[in-house]
Amino acid sequence: METNIYKNTIQPEDIDLSGLSTIPSLYRKIISSVGLNIRKEGYGVDVMAGRGLTWALARCGFEFTRRPELYSEIEIGVYKGKEDAVCHGRNIEIRDPQGELIGCGITDWCVLDRDNHRPVISRLESDLEPRDVDCGQPRRISLFGAEKEVAGQAGYSECDFNGHLNNCRYVDWFFNLLPERITSMISPVRLDINFKTEIMRGSEILASIKEFGERQIDFCLRQSGSVACLASLSLI
Repeated sequence: METNIYKNTIQPEDIDLSGLSTIPSLYRKIISSVGLNIRKEGYGVDVMAGRGLTWALARCGFEFTRRPELYSEIEIGVYKGKEDAVCHGRNIEIRDPQGELIGCGITDWCVLDRDNHRPVISRLESDLEPRDVDCGQPRRISLFGAEKEVAGQAGYSECDFNGHLNNCRYVDWFFNLLPERITSMISPVRLDINFKTEIMRGSEILASIKEFGERQIDFCLRQSGSVACLASLSLI
């Protein structure tokens, strides 16, 4: 079996009332698989910390054609994507036990200096197999006027090893604002996320969404008036 394939089982905590996996739970499994593979490549969080460096997700785009049901098994494949001196791409494929493709995605990661959290030009030597996936590049999302807003705070349990809001929590905030008609639908969807700035623990944050017709909802997360994240969910 390929070493870059990670098996997962959809657990009760992963599903909603429909009995199907939620998009946020699939997103978490994807990010976890990428993290495990980066460690296999020799660039795990612990190794990078020893070099005064850390990882941060810059942007991503995913397409989900089907949400798997409770206790079904999925396989997440991690492959090398586009690479340059700043961003390190990791492409994703999600398959069911029959090998059917049910999701794919593109993630772009940056190496940051742990002290000032600025991008570091880096070249990573890796034997990871490169593979293009049938998913469009993460798209740029424009700022919008909000229709619905919710205020909160970046708490301890929401923050990661960098001391800032975990990128999975951005997706949680987004989906917590969505109407039930959106979260319960079984149509294929695309999720794009642009990460702008970090949100540190204890920061006051403001989450907002806006609907664009019947096929798209955009999301914004702000701290102290500045935009930290923009995301978009659309039907495909």
